[in-house]
Amino acid sequence: MPTTARVVVLEGDFGVCAIQELELPDPRPHQAVLEIYAAGIEHGQIHQIEESQTLPLIPGREGTARVLAVGSEVTRCKVDDVVLITPWGTDASREVELPVVEFDDGTETEVSPAGAWGTNLILDEQFILPIPNLLDKEGAAILGNTALFAFSAVRTAGVGEGDSVAVFGCAGVGLSTIAAAVAAGATTVIAVAREDERLEVARSVGATETLSLSSTAAMERIAELVPLGVDHLFDCVYEFETSSRPGQETVRDAGTAMAVGSPGTEERQEQLDAIVASSGYVLPDPPIAERDIPILLQWLEDGRLPLSDIVTFRCTIEQVNEATQMLESGDVVGQAVMVVEPLR
Repeated sequence: MPTTARVVVLEGDFGVCAIQELELPDPRPHQAVLEIYAAGIEHGQIHQIEESQTLPLIPGREGTARVLAVGSEVTRCKVDDVVLITPWGTDASREVELPVVEFDDGTETEVSPAGAWGTNLILDEQFILPIPNLLDKEGAAILGNTALFAFSAVRTAGVGEGDSVAVFGCAGVGLSTIAAAVAAGATTVIAVAREDERLEVARSVGATETLSLSSTAAMERIAELVPLGVDHLFDCVYEFETSSRPGQETVRDAGTAMAVGSPGTEERQEQLDAIVASSGYVLPDPPIAERDIPILLQWLEDGRLPLSDIVTFRCTIEQVNEATQMLESGDVVGQAVMVVEPLR
């Protein structure tokens, strides 16, 4: 039978979300019906909210949930499993089954993965990964994209034991990158941000040196700290201007300089591509959820992935517009998540 869901919808005025109560259809063969615990609020969703998109739209690319029902051919999860929602599909051989929902204005639209901002979601199983019943299922919501993407950057760069790392930008992705680099064995981790609050959190997740400086001044200071250049530089892009990027200047010969951003629109992807081209960066390899998430879960169990420090703001569905405005203005220090109260 159909499932009632209360969801956040971008429906007309860019920058403002509404809450609608919708009926989700029964799951198709490869779909599962989910009850959401929490969903990440990323800068990529801010791009979606503020820029021209095909409307209506349900934002949200990562989260945690409980499985309520499964389609006839679902094999990845079963009813009552705790699962991670990720936008990184795992079965390229099969076309994604997208649910069709009817919004308040009568529009019927296919909901693209993952659309996690709501009490419930219907999703193709290739965007679902069962996980242990973690104590902090709210904080774990960022494992599906934010922490996963940061880990992919660290893996792509080849960060290893004893390496030196510089991370520019200490919002959710930057903090996740710092934690992942430390977990991978880096011993010198320099965090660069203009806000002291972000740098304080950066230290709590493993940064060994923090610099509250402009990019230019920070590069000069890094050259003093590591005269031959750092092994790896991560520019954790969330402001998509091409000026004042650190580039490769502070990276040793044969080191890596990488842009770590997850744009939410084609326009922002073009801006990121321009940053990469102008700064001589490379981009991370796409994450492979089935390979990478178990490593993140092991780090979480070992205490090497401090989600409670990275997730610094939690809100309800009703506070979504306040939360997105705070994220856009820089008032959220780390990562934000939306905590969902289920419908009964």
